Amino acid sequence: MPLSGDTPSRPAIISAVNLLFAVLLAVPALAQAPADSLRAQAPRKALVRSLLLPGWGQYANGRPVKALGFGAAAVVLAGRVVAQQRALGRADRRGASDAELEDLAAGRNTRVLLLLANATLAGIDAYVDAQLADFAVRLGPRVGPGVALLELRWSR
Repeated sequence: MPLSGDTPSRPAIISAVNLLFAVLLAVPALAQAPADSLRAQAPRKALVRSLLLPGWGQYANGRPVKALGFGAAAVVLAGRVVAQQRALGRADRRGASDAELEDLAAGRNTRVLLLLANATLAGIDAYVDAQLADFAVRLGPRVGPGVALLELRWSR
């Protein structure tokens, strides 16, 4: 039996469809960013940017597809937190049982935790990308007589 907070509202569905449409339009253009367009920035600055607004540090690092992914996840999770909080308020006003209120609060808290995890992972990713921005990495297969290896070379 689904709880009232688990059923998305019509505006939430419309917003999700609009977000998906924008992503589908933007990804082909963003995916074409050349590798030499990556910009180096201070790793701490990238970390703070992505902690404040997931995806901002990735965008500043020249990784627009990653930025779009972290940003979209943050928007969806924040929307779910708001929807769950509203469901909790409605249930409280109608005099729902303590068990139902606890379930709704637990669902909200889980979504808040996921939102914080997304921001943390975005910050770590932006920090690492900024730290490794000046490494020239070549990754590819190397095939020899009777040998197939995966070769990773980098220079600083």
